[in-house]
Amino acid sequence: MAQLQIPLINVPSKRTADVDWVYPLKHYIAHVYQEDPEKYNEETYTLNRLRQDTRGAGKDITGRDLQYRYFGQLELLDLRFPVDEKNVKVLFNWYDAFNGRATAQYSLAYEKASVIFNIAATLSAIAAFQNRAETDGRKKSFHFFQAAAGMFQYINDNFLHAPSQDLSRETVKMLTDLMLVQAHECFLESSLREKKKDGLVAKLASHAVWAYGNLVDELQDATSRGAGIDKSWMTLCQIKNKYYQALAQQHKAAACEIESKYGEQVARLRSGESTAKEAIKLCSNLISQMQSSNNANGTLPADSGLVMQELSKSMAATCGEKYAAASRDNDMIYHDNVPQESILPPIDRLKTVKAVPLTELYSPNDIGKVIGPDIFAKLVPLSIHESASMYSEEKAKLLRGESERCDLAKAEFQAALEYMNLPASLDKFRKQQELSVDDFMVPTKDAQQWADEIAAEETSGHASIEELIKKLNGLRQDASEKLDKAALSLDEEMHACESMRVKFGEQWSQPPSSQVFTEFRCDIRNHRTAFENAAASDNEILRNYQEISREVSILRQGGKSKALDKAFSDATSAAAFGKPKQTALGNVDSLLDLDMSTDNTTTTSMPEEAVMAAKVEKVESALAKLRAIEEDRSETLNDLREKSLEDDISSILILNKKSNAEQQIFAAELEKYKPHQQRITLTIQQQQQAIRDVTEAYKSLMEDKEAMKLQSKFQELQQFQKRAEDNFKFARDQYISIKDALTKGIQFYSNASDMVESLYNNIQRFLREREQERDRLLRGLDNRKSPTKQETVREDMSSYASAPPLPAELPVNDSMGMLAEITRSMSLNEPKGTAGGYRHDIAGNQPYSTIPTMAASNYTPLPYGNKDQDSFHMYNPSYPIQSYCETQQQTCQQQQQQYQQRPPLPPKPLQQPNPTFNTQLSTSYQQGHYIPSSSHYVATLPSRYPQGTSTSLAPAGGLPPSSNCLYGNPQSQNQTCPPRMPLQPISGGLPHSQGYIPYQSSSVAGNQFNQQHQQHQQQQQPSQSYWQPGGSESLLD
Repeated sequence: MAQLQIPLINVPSKRTADVDWVYPLKHYIAHVYQEDPEKYNEETYTLNRLRQDTRGAGKDITGRDLQYRYFGQLELLDLRFPVDEKNVKVLFNWYDAFNGRATAQYSLAYEKASVIFNIAATLSAIAAFQNRAETDGRKKSFHFFQAAAGMFQYINDNFLHAPSQDLSRETVKMLTDLMLVQAHECFLESSLREKKKDGLVAKLASHAVWAYGNLVDELQDATSRGAGIDKSWMTLCQIKNKYYQALAQQHKAAACEIESKYGEQVARLRSGESTAKEAIKLCSNLISQMQSSNNANGTLPADSGLVMQELSKSMAATCGEKYAAASRDNDMIYHDNVPQESILPPIDRLKTVKAVPLTELYSPNDIGKVIGPDIFAKLVPLSIHESASMYSEEKAKLLRGESERCDLAKAEFQAALEYMNLPASLDKFRKQQELSVDDFMVPTKDAQQWADEIAAEETSGHASIEELIKKLNGLRQDASEKLDKAALSLDEEMHACESMRVKFGEQWSQPPSSQVFTEFRCDIRNHRTAFENAAASDNEILRNYQEISREVSILRQGGKSKALDKAFSDATSAAAFGKPKQTALGNVDSLLDLDMSTDNTTTTSMPEEAVMAAKVEKVESALAKLRAIEEDRSETLNDLREKSLEDDISSILILNKKSNAEQQIFAAELEKYKPHQQRITLTIQQQQQAIRDVTEAYKSLMEDKEAMKLQSKFQELQQFQKRAEDNFKFARDQYISIKDALTKGIQFYSNASDMVESLYNNIQRFLREREQERDRLLRGLDNRKSPTKQETVREDMSSYASAPPLPAELPVNDSMGMLAEITRSMSLNEPKGTAGGYRHDIAGNQPYSTIPTMAASNYTPLPYGNKDQDSFHMYNPSYPIQSYCETQQQTCQQQQQQYQQRPPLPPKPLQQPNPTFNTQLSTSYQQGHYIPSSSHYVATLPSRYPQGTSTSLAPAGGLPPSSNCLYGNPQSQNQTCPPRMPLQPISGGLPHSQGYIPYQSSSVAGNQFNQQHQQHQQQQQPSQSYWQPGGSESLLD
């Protein structure tokens, strides 16, 4: 029959209502942390879901872990969020575990205490439900009851002013004692099953009797306070008190028998029997109470009363049997005095349990797994940030100190090696027999690498420098030509516009080109300046390339090329021997056999070589030890840096936020860097000794005579090889620089070409618009001119119908043409008498008169004309109109009115001038003559020629405003003159569009000029040329 298990009590859990963590936490994050609360949706919902899980947690290991995780997160939450009625306002509603009364508070402490209460209840249930018939079950029960006691004790130690009866200090203390005594029972059971000594079992049972006796008093007090604890708990504790009292007496009697205290043995067995019978009586009450309270609300097994009744009966029977046997033996054999029960000495007590603290409920590795990561780890309070910053500064201070120590040690290490030129200076000693002169006549690794890079660059499809130069020149030439075409287009447009302005005078309303082309000409000028600067840079690049072209041509062939080998061979051999070294069958001189001065036969004997080799080996050994020390120190420092970067104690500071022990925490955390500091100190001390060893070994080596001789030869050849290497290094660097500069230049000219092309297109588009505008204006002027011309001629003829006949020299068939010409030359607004300095005394008293040739003393000679011709028919402005009207008064008055009211006629073009006129006029421009306009015919220049070139030249309607440049006039020396412009060819006389008109002259040279020009008209072919001020070209050629 299986041994019965004493029933154990488990504490009921507290129930709670649902709460919402989400909104209060988000509200606090938004208003206090000043962060977007939506970023913490997952965190808030995780906490909310975690609380929901605790409500349905079972009374097993999983339920315990769920509740403990929620409690751990509440602890972390309390470090960031003050959960109370003023800040994070969450109402926690819990029901009393015994009487079921609801209690609600806004305090997070109330929430945490309730959760811990439920964890303790879960632990008590796990312990009570274990199978204690097995050793492992008894151990688990023993551990979990102590853990439950620790949880209850934590409540009393950390929470005050309990809002409910189940969390009051008295109730919690009673529950703590209950858990401890039941753990003690588990240990007692193990002792009984393991058949421990009777004296030990008696002490354990005696402690159980004492503990249950106190517990009965506490339960009675709780019942009187209305805690709502089930009565069966107190009845069971009373039964156990009696039962363990009988058990203690039984085992103490067995111990007395061993000690030959037979009388005491009999008394204790008698006492045990009587207390066991008392326990049997109480069991009946327990059975009835269990039935009425639904098994004490599930806190006790259903058969608890029956089990205790059976165990009590068994104990009473056992004690009774042993009492009868002991009494009989004592009466018959020992005759020992049997004391009264009241004077029996109390049995010593032995306590074997203690409450397990909350921090020891899980191992350090397990507690992190149970609680999980901090849900709100991203939210760090400002105070924690400040504390972490202070700790970071402490770390940085420590790291800076160690870095400075390591830097000083490293500088000392490097200075020592540089002073001794180690390990490079050992190469000549290691290979004193194998190393030959030819070893210095081969390209270095760096030179071969440079050559391979350039060869790969040239053969990988990239353009060579020559191709880049060709492309750059082509782009520059194309851009310049396009710019020249743009400038020429502007000049041609200006000539066309101003020609129309000369032809039509004020009637020509198109804006001058000089006003609208300002921005275009400024852009062209800026582009030309940029091209000139770029050309200077291009020339500098080409000069640099010429300097390195030879070296680059060698490097292009690759690192394995014969040309590169030959370049190094020539440089080294020429320096060493004064000419390229010739070798046969690969036999070359050793460095030891080579003497740069006169001795080529000196060799080193074997003993001397062995001594030198030993010294070299000693230097190498000391140097290797020194390098090992340096590496160890560097690794230690790097490890210190990495650990300091990874060292974040924010979580520790958060957990100890309320302890106000920052400095103690800092000091404790910085202690973990002590091993690194000690290791660095040790390496510095070792390095100083290692440097002394290397210095002594190297000094011993360099004082050797053979070593000194070998070193001198080695350094000389090495210098020659280094010189050749430096040349190729410079060429390689220049190659890269030049190629990069050419690429940038090509990009510059490409961009400039695009800009010039855009400028040219804009100019052409604008010129087309200007040309279209001129066409429209010309058509409008032609349409207005045609009907008015005939009316004007008709009016002129009627005005002069009564005038005297033409002079005899004027042919009859030319009368109409001469009349029109005379009318064009008249100035109706001139005053009476002379006009512009003309001599009126030689004129007749007729409207038309023959003007004789003036004496040379009365006028300025013309640079053109025929002085032999003595007269020219011209309108005489000095003729008195009123005298003429005395004869024909009425007709004259009508003519005078018409004459004064008629508008001025457009000027009539002159006949084509003769070559003499052209030559003399050109000469006049070339010499800068200033010719009076009153002494000869005046011909106006086109609008492209400057105003005031000669005061004797003026266009009809005046010069345009844009023609403000004066050649040959002292008053306009500061004016800016336009460039040389193409003249349009003249055919069939000077066209009216050119603006040439005759003015009055007192000379007959004009008539001669016209006659000569008519003769020359058929011979002279039109031509086009450019005129430049001060040049020898003719104006009209």
